[in-house]
Amino acid sequence: MENFGISFSITLLSWQTLLLVVLLVWTYCLIDIIRHKFRNDGKITWFLIVFFLPILGSALYLSTGKTRRVIFN
Repeated sequence: MENFGISFSITLLSWQTLLLVVLLVWTYCLIDIIRHKFRNDGKITWFLIVFFLPILGSALYLSTGKTRRVIFN
């Protein structure tokens, strides 16, 4: 029975760590979207995608969305 308590604690810690990482990445993506300009109406689109689909939206934004920002010299 003791082994169950240790296993449960490790599992709970793993889920909490994963949730914290997802929350931090999600927050970073939303702040990054708000701070930068995008071509056309990309800002609204990316914000809604990341806001309503936190894990998938953040992954999509980090892989493709950052390249669609408008860069000023």
